[in-house]
Amino acid sequence: MKFGHQFTRTIEATHPTISDKVGGENRKEPRLEPRFSPAPLKPPSPTPQFLCYKKLKKCLKTIPKKTEPAKNADGALKPGEKRKLTEEQRAFVKTLNAELQKFNKFFMNAEEDLVIKDSLLEKAYREVVNEDGTLAESFAMKKYRKICQAIADFHGELVLMEHWVGLNYTALVKILKKHDKRSNLSLRSPFLVSVLQQPFYRTEVLSQLITKTETRFRKLNAVLPEGGLPVELQRREEAREHQEESKEESESDSSDGEGDTTQDPLNRTKAAMECWDGLKSSDSCKRPLGDIQSVVTSGKRTKQTTTE
Repeated sequence: MKFGHQFTRTIEATHPTISDKVGGENRKEPRLEPRFSPAPLKPPSPTPQFLCYKKLKKCLKTIPKKTEPAKNADGALKPGEKRKLTEEQRAFVKTLNAELQKFNKFFMNAEEDLVIKDSLLEKAYREVVNEDGTLAESFAMKKYRKICQAIADFHGELVLMEHWVGLNYTALVKILKKHDKRSNLSLRSPFLVSVLQQPFYRTEVLSQLITKTETRFRKLNAVLPEGGLPVELQRREEAREHQEESKEESESDSSDGEGDTTQDPLNRTKAAMECWDGLKSSDSCKRPLGDIQSVVTSGKRTKQTTTE
């Protein structure tokens, strides 16, 4: 399957609420599903922006195919020949830079929202578990189940954000590889080296949030005794559940027509992982910078030989 088709299918499977097509065309914005939050907070936008792969492919088609560069009588390249850019190549580079700015803006906003949501989850988490790992005084099974579900959903959002970074980077690698095959100008290695310094590729905060969320989940699993809750606490929970039973039954009647959204983050995360199973063996993932690694290695060897 061509990468463009696989790219589109992966986006639709992992981020079904995107408002823009991969090619940049407008699409009707669907109704967004509400997400859990311990306090009123607008969740991170579920409409991530992806590389306009089709648009960049159209730009590539306008670039003239490879031709032999002009040379002098002695066979050497004419001065400035390597640095000469056509209008079509300038348009392609300009579009790539605009895509990077789009990635950076979206990622920084999403990262800020995720940090805020993490702090709100921390407050709800502390209503169930103390800092020393014991049960909090305000512990209730309903709160326990709710925070478990919330942390699981939040972890799915973090994984999908991490997937967004990797998928867009892979798309950049693919489109640059196509450019270098068609054009006399080699962009792949130098452009990707600069991409590594872009904000959207700096995922240290995202990785820390994932680690923190996984730690919370492990503590939640370990907080309950193996034999279950103490007798007094169990009786108190049964009484509270009995009082709220009638209220929950009345509310369930109004939500019969709504779909179950619990599986949505799980399905999207599974789709993201399946995508990487198909991409991880490609040459673009194994050697994303092209020949730059071999160039660096050969340079080190030359330096060592000179020193000896």
